[in-house]
Amino acid sequence: VPEAILCCQQAGITVRMVTGDNIHTARAIACKCGIIQPGDDFLCLEGKEFNARIRNEYGEVSRPGRCVGVGRW
Repeated sequence: VPEAILCCQQAGITVRMVTGDNIHTARAIACKCGIIQPGDDFLCLEGKEFNARIRNEYGEVSRPGRCVGVGRW
């Protein structure tokens, strides 16, 4: 997995990760895979906060035109 992530990054692709793990496990996995580096400026969100940021008061995704992956939380 780390090699594939590096290949994507070298091609100019920003790799994101969505997981059902808790925030600390998710951050550790992202570091181990090379998605984030210790000391980097990055954002890790739990599902509840992610949903609060992307949904309007009607529960609809409020940023049309952007690719957003949403799972069940």
